[in-house]
Amino acid sequence: MDEEEHGQRLLRLWLTVVSGILLCAGLLSFPSDILAVFREGLFGVSLALVGAPVLYNAIRRVRERPFNEDLLMGIAAVGATAIGVLEEGAAVLLLYSIAEIIEDYTVDKARNIAKSVAGLLPKRALLKKNGWLEEVPVEKLNPGDIIIVKAGWRIPIDGKIVAGRSNIDQSIITGESIPIEKSVGDKVFAGSLSIDGSIEVLTEKPYEESTVSRIVKMVVEAHERKAKIERFIDRFSRYYTPTMIMLSIGLGLLPPLALGQSFDMWFYRALIVLVIACPSALVISTPVTVLIALIRAMWSGILIKGGRYLEELGKIKAVIFDKTGTLTQGKLRVSKIISLNGFSEDEVLRLAAIAESKSSHPIANAIIDRAGHLHGGVAEAVDFMDIAGKGLKATLNNGSILLVGKISFLRELGVEIDDQTVLQLLSPSGTIVAVAVDGKLAGLIHIEDQIRPEAKDTIKELHFIGIKPVMLTGDNPATAKEASTIIGIEEYYANLNPEDKVRIVAELRSKYGGVAMVGDGVNDAPALAASNVGIAIGTAGNDVAIEAADIALMGSNLKSIPYLIKLGRKVSLKIKVNITLALSLKALMIILGALGFIPLWFAVIGDDGLTLLIIAYALPLLRFKPDYDLTRSF
Repeated sequence: MDEEEHGQRLLRLWLTVVSGILLCAGLLSFPSDILAVFREGLFGVSLALVGAPVLYNAIRRVRERPFNEDLLMGIAAVGATAIGVLEEGAAVLLLYSIAEIIEDYTVDKARNIAKSVAGLLPKRALLKKNGWLEEVPVEKLNPGDIIIVKAGWRIPIDGKIVAGRSNIDQSIITGESIPIEKSVGDKVFAGSLSIDGSIEVLTEKPYEESTVSRIVKMVVEAHERKAKIERFIDRFSRYYTPTMIMLSIGLGLLPPLALGQSFDMWFYRALIVLVIACPSALVISTPVTVLIALIRAMWSGILIKGGRYLEELGKIKAVIFDKTGTLTQGKLRVSKIISLNGFSEDEVLRLAAIAESKSSHPIANAIIDRAGHLHGGVAEAVDFMDIAGKGLKATLNNGSILLVGKISFLRELGVEIDDQTVLQLLSPSGTIVAVAVDGKLAGLIHIEDQIRPEAKDTIKELHFIGIKPVMLTGDNPATAKEASTIIGIEEYYANLNPEDKVRIVAELRSKYGGVAMVGDGVNDAPALAASNVGIAIGTAGNDVAIEAADIALMGSNLKSIPYLIKLGRKVSLKIKVNITLALSLKALMIILGALGFIPLWFAVIGDDGLTLLIIAYALPLLRFKPDYDLTRSF
């Protein structure tokens, strides 16, 4: 956005604020004869301030689209001025300007996503060249360079491991809930974290083409496409505005010229028709309904970034869920412990916590969290050895050797592990950690990402209201299948990267029509932006996902999703009813006015009454609240 455009938006914001203050001041002043002129002056200035940008845009867009939305709003303002209801015209344009400002704000946020993502990547890299190590800016890396990534460092650029081994946490990119062991020949993505090993990476792409950079590009492009979606009022104005203008002109000129009738009489009737046709009620039907619904959603812990997304919610046929952090809690937990050879479950857990006490691995955190006070015996370990990608070896102060890690790791060191015992814990949705003391298996610990308690009920409710749930995940197919079966989702897609998710969202839009995407991570951001409606769950989640989404849930309760769809359907129905009602009554009044059955003052009252009727019909939305606490995070 250039400086001129920024300046225009800033000016419009201030004009809208001042106009709103003046309008409120006029409405709150006492209706006495002394203050009448003062009140009308406030209304007039308010209308002029908020109407100036609208008229400017109408004139600016006249070549591109002669009968545009801004022209329709301008006619509403002129009509309100002509019939002496300045406050009504000011209120209509104020609502319209607020909606436009909100829309501009969300588009600008999408453009600034790059600033949020930039913090995810290292600014410098350790380049290996001719046997020497040199620290260089990541922008200077070229395909074919070899860089060193130590344990605890983030990978600055996409590439392939040529030396070393490490567990890689790439959840920020792929959404996989558990770190993956990677070694020579495996690909790694920019933004991923090397947890416990040092690796050498052969860069394959320039910094600008890294995975995170592509995510930013996809988000911005999708948002810009969304910004061009035409609203109903814009399409409607193409036909309504010129039709009403031509009808009034024709009514004022044709009878006198063709039939020789009184020009004054038909000019008066044409004026009545023009007053009745004043689109105040039509213009206000959508923003008033939407504004009330936005307030209701906010009271329910939901931030909706614009009225168009409420209308889109009413058309949704399928809801696409990211798995990790959305359908699941996004945090690894110990789900089951099997104790063997005379050890208790508490002992197995305590021994595992002793070994994992100095590790930053997510699995270690899960074990330590579950152990709680039981891992107080850290002092029992006098020596630690971390075997990258395999497990941990610790020497206790009594001389015993403690082994904690993968089953294959313990078997390599001579620990006998019965396959039948493993089968008791074997689950594709988690990880098994084995614990042994002095070559004897003490037990097995199963760790997995827990499904949200409300997930099943949410999916059942979506089925009930006719919505198709779909799950996307970066996890392997076995994990995806187990999770989808538990939750009750029939259609799912696994092993996905961010670009895959965008592609599948596009396919599902073609298949189902309107789709909503629910996610929480950086890897979800492009899919959120590419869907009809993107919903970010949890305000404590990633800033990029929240900025990319059209709707942000202040809490993490999935039951917000069916509630939102039902709210969107109600809003769409009320808008359609309001527009139908307004057009029907206006058509009736236009016919009566053209035939001379109603006077001008009745046309003014009728237009005001219709506006009040539309507002009254929208007000019950304030009572449409969920029967559960949507701000609750399970």
